[in-house]
Amino acid sequence: MPKRTVLDHVPFRWFAHAALLAVVLTTSSAYSQADTTAQPVSIDGAAPVENAFRLRPSLGIGPGMFAFYGDVGRDHTKYSPLVTRVGFEIRATTPITPWLEAGIYALHGRLGVNERGLERNLNFESRITTGGVRFQYNFLQLLRKDHVVEPFINVGFESVEFLTKTDLFDNQGRSYNYWSDGTIRDIAETAPNATDAVLVERDYTYESDVRESNLDGFGKYLERTWAIPVGVGARMDLGNNLDFRVGATMHFTLTDLVDGVSDNSIENRKGTAGNDRFLYSSFSIGYTIPMARKAQKAKKTPLSTEELDQLAWLGDEDSDGVQDIHDKCPHTPAGVKVDAYGCPLDGDQDGVPDHEDDEPNTALGAPVDEQGVTITDETLLRSYLAYRDSGNVNTVNSRVESFGPMKPVVKTKRVYVVKVGSQVEGITEDLIQKILSLPDVRTVEQGDSTYYVVGSYDAIPEALRRELELRGVGLQPVVMAEENGKLVDVTAEADEARKKLIPPTSAPETSGEAIVRVQLGAFRYPLSRDIFSEIKDLVIIKGDDGLTRYYTGSFKDVNPAAAHKVQMLLKGFNGAFLVAFRDGKRIGMKEAGAKLTGPENLNDKASGTIDRSLIRFRVQVGTFVGNVPMEDMDKMIEMGDIKPIVSADATRYFYGQFKDRKSAEEAKLVIAKQGFGDAFVVGEVNGFIIPAEEAEELMK
Repeated sequence: MPKRTVLDHVPFRWFAHAALLAVVLTTSSAYSQADTTAQPVSIDGAAPVENAFRLRPSLGIGPGMFAFYGDVGRDHTKYSPLVTRVGFEIRATTPITPWLEAGIYALHGRLGVNERGLERNLNFESRITTGGVRFQYNFLQLLRKDHVVEPFINVGFESVEFLTKTDLFDNQGRSYNYWSDGTIRDIAETAPNATDAVLVERDYTYESDVRESNLDGFGKYLERTWAIPVGVGARMDLGNNLDFRVGATMHFTLTDLVDGVSDNSIENRKGTAGNDRFLYSSFSIGYTIPMARKAQKAKKTPLSTEELDQLAWLGDEDSDGVQDIHDKCPHTPAGVKVDAYGCPLDGDQDGVPDHEDDEPNTALGAPVDEQGVTITDETLLRSYLAYRDSGNVNTVNSRVESFGPMKPVVKTKRVYVVKVGSQVEGITEDLIQKILSLPDVRTVEQGDSTYYVVGSYDAIPEALRRELELRGVGLQPVVMAEENGKLVDVTAEADEARKKLIPPTSAPETSGEAIVRVQLGAFRYPLSRDIFSEIKDLVIIKGDDGLTRYYTGSFKDVNPAAAHKVQMLLKGFNGAFLVAFRDGKRIGMKEAGAKLTGPENLNDKASGTIDRSLIRFRVQVGTFVGNVPMEDMDKMIEMGDIKPIVSADATRYFYGQFKDRKSAEEAKLVIAKQGFGDAFVVGEVNGFIIPAEEAEELMK
């Protein structure tokens, strides 16, 4: 990919904006200084009066949220303008009349949209920098003189620079292929080898430059343009030369390529006519530079000190009949009934005065809102859901995020293990028997490969001695290091340690002990790991016969192995049975100490089922990061039987418990008509969410 030049990057624009800001500030300060030295003006020989209006420069800064309106994510019916990505604004302004303000500003932040649907799946994130001038009108002629909040409208002209990227590959370089079942896989659904596809997850790292990718043949188009911002807002004076502003501005750009998609795009990327635009909603704090004023003579009151004291003691400022010196609730509204201390009456004692209470006869002790109305159970439920989902509102439509919470990474120290086998495809029955004969064997999954390791040694010589023992039973062991669940090649370190290791004088002898395990089942397709999440010592082996077998436990006595099997049956693994191994070979249960023998051949017919009574189908209604929109929350409350599942990154809401997929699909159609167009069916086993297809196979 060709390198970008200095002119293609945001910092170049920031230098231009900063230079313009300095010019305006210098000009504003010059005008202000000239005004403060002006002499009072005499009108028709009357006493001189001081000029009431002065030019006063102001600086402001504050955060805000960008929302994009263009071709990607073009269906904005459920789109909230306050939930996308953060931006920042700096500004310098000065009034040129009492009702008109002029200034310059600069914005910087990111725009982004993730469009997920059956027709197409597009996403982008663009780094945005704007700078320009604008004029603001404050409706001064229409406001009262004692107004607190000052509404305004503004319009301006600005330059916009954008750098747009998209997320096409995961962190392992695998491309995203969106399948019709709602999953994302590393191979296209129509590819000849689609059966080999594995699930991938979006990493939400926007690594691919849209312009450089040239997906629509647009070539090296300019990533900067002009725009016209039009906004509304309100300003409130905080005192001490500070003011608070809140507003929203729509930026109408003169390009249709901010998201890299236009009506000239090809295939399902084709957009609609019309330029892109974006909304910036923000609040900011401003500081007005104070200018020197001529000292004014203090006004004198004609009242004496004694008369002023009498007014302070005997006055009744709010005219409620209680003198100010005794009034515990000053500024009571006119006409409101008060008690002996000047406080408004509260007949039901709910903390809300009668003149503001919409429910004057609330039951004693009942919780109420700000209007004095009793808070019902339904209202409490809404508040609870909003509390659990507190944060920035953002609906997540990606179905691949629905299966299992993110697992935190726990940093552990390095240990040494001995790898005794690995597999990408199936392995032979002979190797399976040798692996399962090792009492401490466990599974480590890394990418598409499964490794079988034994031991956990602090020092590499201990691992090397175990390696020598395992070579004596016909295995090809390799010493490796394990860090945070990942295997690390330590060949050089092992070779150096072997030189100092004293080899044994005789070949290691086999232990002769029987190892009894519980085989949970043998399936013709791998199951979701979530089904086995409560089983910490799970060993998974895929044989060359195409069956995937699941084992748990490692016992030298049949009795505890049998007790473990009973526990597995209670967890729903109806096909669980005991198997025994000795010195790399499968043996009968009678040899292991039991009275009955189990299947003698690992290649026998597949055995293994999940208790069907534990399998259910649900409808995933939606996935939310942050607050659930109130209208969506109302709909889910009306549905009933909604189950939330909270993970580290989002909260997912599921409806119903169906014994067959057909009933769940019918319910999904009804839910989609209520506005949840992205709803889909999933399976559930023992409280764990799995793909609906897998649950359907387990039902067979």
